[in-house]
Amino acid sequence: MEKNKYTLMLPIEGENLVNLSNSILKEMGVQELNETFKDIDKQLSKKNYRNIILLIYDGMGSSILNKYLSKEEFLQKHKQRDISSIFPATTVAATTSILTGLEPAEHGWLGWDMYFEDDDETISVFRNTIKDTERPAKHKVKERPDMVYKTIIDRINEQTKNQAYIVWPFDKEKPCNTLDEINSRIIDICKSKNEANKNKKFIYAYYDNPDKIMHQEGFNSINVKNEMIKINQKTEELYKQLPPESLLIITADHGHIECTYETISENKDVYNMLARTTALEPRACVIKLKSNINKETFEKKFKETYKDKFKLYSKEEVIQNKLFGKKIKHSRVEENIGDYIAVATKDACLRYDEKGKTFKTYHAGITKDEMEIPLIMISS
Repeated sequence: MEKNKYTLMLPIEGENLVNLSNSILKEMGVQELNETFKDIDKQLSKKNYRNIILLIYDGMGSSILNKYLSKEEFLQKHKQRDISSIFPATTVAATTSILTGLEPAEHGWLGWDMYFEDDDETISVFRNTIKDTERPAKHKVKERPDMVYKTIIDRINEQTKNQAYIVWPFDKEKPCNTLDEINSRIIDICKSKNEANKNKKFIYAYYDNPDKIMHQEGFNSINVKNEMIKINQKTEELYKQLPPESLLIITADHGHIECTYETISENKDVYNMLARTTALEPRACVIKLKSNINKETFEKKFKETYKDKFKLYSKEEVIQNKLFGKKIKHSRVEENIGDYIAVATKDACLRYDEKGKTFKTYHAGITKDEMEIPLIMISS
């Protein structure tokens, strides 16, 4: 076992993805919504950059970068330091924080599965299906008025003369699925003429690997190694094609950890205390108790069953410790805390029952491998 495999880490105030996003807002002429990231502010102040590209590689935490790329490789050579994701360290919460400049407690997109009390449904929010099924939810999550948010792209385009773009697989008009497609689109935008050729451009770009491969094949797959080599190579190719006065910022939404699974339904003492299926993430697992259950009894049984694999936060402790952010401002947050959140501190995941999917690696817990991500900045 690596020495620091289970070192625990919470979001670092002032040095996480929310702060990065707010540094972008500030540089692009928009009033920031949260504290900025001082090291990034310093880099941005060095030059009047015409193009600022933020490139997110899903799942490329610092541990996976260190595993497959030597200190002489392009990405490692230009890494400034390690920073932190947000809690929970998962794509739904983290990418929404980057795209909004808001903490999860403010934007409300907390994890893969969220409970909606008005419909009494636990929904996989990106897929808009009932958890662990293919059945569609009663209402589309993205169309719920309280789940609609304004992106930093919107704010830049609406409030300034600068221009902002998104490059990713989900664009209806110009979807970019491969790294070659992403790079080509970024270069086209950077080299296109602005109005009066004076305004800045910001590009948010997202690629869904190495996350997708690691989930299915684990850390030690040759396909993960090859993907990291490709990412390193393609990023260097992108950099070499950027016009002068460009800044390329590269990071990830979260890291990964190899995991085992605990299935709650196999432990009837705990299972029979629950009012409904679990929510959020298998490594940041929301638990709602039946109304007649004594909380002290539950806590004792849970800790006996799962020992030191999870840190059990009560609803009050989640709020007190500001796990989702400094202040709860979104109406959906408290109903998605339930009575407890079981946060993974080792390698275990919690499944409600046998229908829950299993992956070889996962994230959303508070180990360093999940929370620590690289900050790579390269200027042309």
